[in-house]
Amino acid sequence: MNFNPPSQLLERSLDQFQGKVLVANPEDDFPLLLSRQSDVSAWCQSHAVFERLSGLGMDDTALQFSAYWESNDAAEQFDHVVVYQPKAKEFLTYLLACVLPALKTGGFLWLVGDNKSGVKSSVKKLEAPLSSVGKFDGAKHCLLYQAQKTEAAQDFVFSDWITRWEQDIAGQTFTLCSIPGVFGHGKLDKGTALLLEQLEKHRFMSGVNQARILDFGCGDGVISMWLHKRTGANVTSLDDSALALKATELTFAENDATDSLTTIASNGLKYVKGRFNYVVTNPPFHTGINTDYSIAERFFIGVKQHLTLNGELFVVANDFLRYSPLLDAALGGHTRLERDKGFAVYHARQPKK
Repeated sequence: MNFNPPSQLLERSLDQFQGKVLVANPEDDFPLLLSRQSDVSAWCQSHAVFERLSGLGMDDTALQFSAYWESNDAAEQFDHVVVYQPKAKEFLTYLLACVLPALKTGGFLWLVGDNKSGVKSSVKKLEAPLSSVGKFDGAKHCLLYQAQKTEAAQDFVFSDWITRWEQDIAGQTFTLCSIPGVFGHGKLDKGTALLLEQLEKHRFMSGVNQARILDFGCGDGVISMWLHKRTGANVTSLDDSALALKATELTFAENDATDSLTTIASNGLKYVKGRFNYVVTNPPFHTGINTDYSIAERFFIGVKQHLTLNGELFVVANDFLRYSPLLDAALGGHTRLERDKGFAVYHARQPKK
């Protein structure tokens, strides 16, 4: 089993987690270890983590890959809830709102994270219905906080957390929906804007309503929705995040385009079937708080197996990321279409056989 430093810190206090335990936003195999001594449920926002825990033998009835915690049991059911500090602070607020109704009054909330993740300042969010908040342990450049639930929590209402706004970008206007924890939550990312502005300049994007299009790392669905509005084509949207997939579904529903969307839960191309005329992506480059080239590198190597003859790839990325050699190695060459505001847009084609 693999454990990152926050989980290694949790392992030092394993005997504390007796009874029913919910692990929210797990990052590795810790829920499986904990399941050997306790009645454990894991609420995964990452499909990669969900798939790994299932593959290692964790009971599928104890695993959930979803945008919010769903249960048929009484609201208060867990003796302990363990929350891994996410990168985005507003996502932590969302996670707490989701899980606190499921924690028994008198039960304990545990917050763990790397020092660089901002967990020390996030402890301020551990307020009513929690009390007795304090540091429980610290090691491996991580901190573990404990708080006790002393009163009933406010019911979680998912619709209250959906942000909607009208987006006008690169000649298209539509409604976007987002949820805390989704990339670019509540606003249009500058890199995505640059990418769509470049796509608008390419005449081949007109009259391709029969084309197959893949949006890799769909986020809130802005690229997918723009592509559908611009071309009339159906779009396949892929992401590792349950929250991103839900946000994309909400975006298409808000624009009366549900029938034009197919979603795939994956952190890579494993579950992608067939070939596409166009693959468009603003790919993730972080694992936790660290830059991770392996995600993009695996994608570039694998994507040529999913491009049609003369199929085209469009990528936007922070310009400090060394994507050029990765694209050249995987696809035999590329063109940089634009570089502006700290971002670069790259174009490559399926290599000729």
